[in-house]
Amino acid sequence: MMKNAINIEHSELIWLDEHHEVSMGELAELSGISIEELHQLVESGALIPNNLTENKLSDAWHFNSHCIVSIRALSRLKNDFELEPNVLGLMLIFLERIRMLEHRLNKI
Repeated sequence: MMKNAINIEHSELIWLDEHHEVSMGELAELSGISIEELHQLVESGALIPNNLTENKLSDAWHFNSHCIVSIRALSRLKNDFELEPNVLGLMLIFLERIRMLEHRLNKI
């Protein structure tokens, strides 16, 4: 009798809080959103790098790691519902608002 093999992928753990940062490339890799789409989110004001005022070069931008959760959810919604790129900024704002409200509710 042949046993089914289980394929387990090991991934790096990232602490998701406001003290840990990820680069633009890391955010794209972890979220499934392309770098071009991340640029559009920054240009629209929906995604704000921590060091935007210090460094105008997008290669040097860093983001709070907690945004990975919202960006990954955005990526899933984009793929599942075939969302247009111009909708992504508004969707991200809504996802972040929902995350903040859930956080407040958990404190009550």
